[in-house]
Amino acid sequence: MGTNTVYQIFLFFTCFLQVFAAVIAVRLTRITKSNLSWILICAGLVTWSVRSVIDIVRIFVPQFGFESNEPYSWGGIFISFCFAIGVYLIKNIFVYNREAEEKQRAYEKRLLNSVIEAEEKERKRFSTELHDGLGPILSSIKMGFSAVSNEVSDPEVRTNLNQAIAEAITTVREVSNNLSPHVLNNFGIEKAISNFIGKLNVPQGLNIKYDISFGSTRYQPTIEIVVYRVICELINNTIRHARATLINIYIQEQKGKLLLEYADNGIGFTPSVDPEGNVTETTGSGMGYYNIVSRVSSLKGTVSYGTYNQLSTSRPGVLVKIEIPLKGVE
Repeated sequence: MGTNTVYQIFLFFTCFLQVFAAVIAVRLTRITKSNLSWILICAGLVTWSVRSVIDIVRIFVPQFGFESNEPYSWGGIFISFCFAIGVYLIKNIFVYNREAEEKQRAYEKRLLNSVIEAEEKERKRFSTELHDGLGPILSSIKMGFSAVSNEVSDPEVRTNLNQAIAEAITTVREVSNNLSPHVLNNFGIEKAISNFIGKLNVPQGLNIKYDISFGSTRYQPTIEIVVYRVICELINNTIRHARATLINIYIQEQKGKLLLEYADNGIGFTPSVDPEGNVTETTGSGMGYYNIVSRVSSLKGTVSYGTYNQLSTSRPGVLVKIEIPLKGVE
């Protein structure tokens, strides 16, 4: 195979690649919203492809083409102009894409905020209906039964009915409070968490310690609700899955952020994380960490994790760190 043949093969291959690149570039014009920089690059690629096709044709038809090389020179100048200006202006595409991504993220956060807000409103509505609707009905039943209880001859039946009605009233109050904690609405995070832990059915041997440094300071309702729900979720996860004997909760305000550290000495969990160490999802049934991440992300916060017992491999525990900015929260 002679040198000329090898040259022709490479010329054919190069021409094919240039035409292919030009076609792809033209098809991408719509995605770039017909940006001027991309149009210029497409024009340069198309012109370059036409020149290459003419070169191929001239191999078989030598008389095909222009009488002088001036049109070729002008074509080269046009290609250089298109590429130079196009590359200079291509930053506009990156700016557009960045703005589009930021708008998409902002939209997703607004959507998530709306979902959480709607969830909390529905919780509050259902809580109110239980407390103000079913609660008084049960209380009326209890009063009515008290009035006629003497007519029940069996004292054991009378006692059991009284206990059942009292338990029903207590259950309605507890469910109503869990759906929309009145203590949180009226007194803030510290009292709400203390009340939640005090009413928990804590397994024997589990000790829960908490330190909330900001005391009775109040924050935006959305922040308080998210912090309260996150802590409740973490505690419930530990009780259900971790087989821990100790839970430590520490919350403080620092440099315009609310910092939450939650640790237990249980069996730990295996999360998936992004390159920055933020939890994205978890493996294992019943673990609600992804829901926690979603709630915290709605406040432009971050969630990171680690192990609590650095020296133990059999029971590594879990350490969850959450940061929530106090400004800029919608």
